[in-house]
Amino acid sequence: MSRPAYWIAICLFAALVAAKFSPHTGFTSLIRFGESWNDRRLDSLHELPIAIASHSNGYDGQFYAQLALDPLLRETRTARALDVPAYRARRILLPAAAALAGLGRPWWTLQVYALLNVVCWFVLAWLLRRMLPANDWMTFARWAGCMFGMGVLESVRQSLVDLPALVLLTLAIDAHDRSRTARSTGWLALANLTKESSLLGSLALSVEDFRWPFLTRRKTISLLAAAVPLAAWSYYVSTRLPPSPDSSGAGNFTWPLVGIIQLVNTCAAEIVAGNWDGRFTMGLLAAIGFVVQVWTLWRRPDFSSSWWRVGTAYALLILFLSPWVWSGYWAASRALLPATIAFNLLLPSNSRSFWPLWALGNVTLLHALWRFL
Repeated sequence: MSRPAYWIAICLFAALVAAKFSPHTGFTSLIRFGESWNDRRLDSLHELPIAIASHSNGYDGQFYAQLALDPLLRETRTARALDVPAYRARRILLPAAAALAGLGRPWWTLQVYALLNVVCWFVLAWLLRRMLPANDWMTFARWAGCMFGMGVLESVRQSLVDLPALVLLTLAIDAHDRSRTARSTGWLALANLTKESSLLGSLALSVEDFRWPFLTRRKTISLLAAAVPLAAWSYYVSTRLPPSPDSSGAGNFTWPLVGIIQLVNTCAAEIVAGNWDGRFTMGLLAAIGFVVQVWTLWRRPDFSSSWWRVGTAYALLILFLSPWVWSGYWAASRALLPATIAFNLLLPSNSRSFWPLWALGNVTLLHALWRFL
């Protein structure tokens, strides 16, 4: 029934990525180096033909890409090249993978780093297709809502750590559901080294019942084992890079509802003033979509479902994300990415409300495609 649709969707994604290639700069436009950081960039980059966004600060991917050129933090200039050195350096897995695959050659390393998210997209596409074996249009809609959502495509478009962390978390959930505890713990350890907020997913996956004790001894050991590599690496980072007020990432969070209320107020005020920019129009719709996702997950609690536990844990972040994160709703989309995946996977199909809920929960899908162009 819907099998050709999957191939069309995959070809569409491949075309979007191929359009970013330049014979001169390769795929470095996916990293989004900003002109404002030219003077603070690593010396090795000044000799390479990289795509630079004019009159722009660039985005976070440029810092992780430079970590890939010095993953052990040996160069003194590395700290100066990063906006928040200790915070970025904790998320070492993706830069380290690019460094290994790049064989020590800066140009190769940058190309590998830019394409790691693309590889992760295809891995996630395969994993979710395996989790959704049916061949009807509802199943395709679930898959497409995951694969072309704002959080996923933004991670690819700007070479961020969110999609790789999600893929590793998905692998951990899959192994957990197959009762492969050691393998699940290993995937979680890698996810934590990719993005430290994956610890939330690790905890949610371990708590299988809302009764005391929440964690068995075996689950506690597994949870600690998944956290130890991040703790050890964080200690190493603290010995190599100076701490800073923002290194904890605490600025991403605030008091309950302050961030999303400010988003709604700002978007509504701008729209009333006649500013129909996508940041505001789609930002307002995105807030509605997030609320729909959270409501859909919480209205039918299912502690036996790994995806429900992980999704609802991340859904709680909607209460605490700061105005800084909400200032571009696509950043919030990345922070809430596991909740979006859980929403699409668990949306009840035996209900007339499936399509309205799917449309509202994935309301930013077309905007995500538009931003990728």
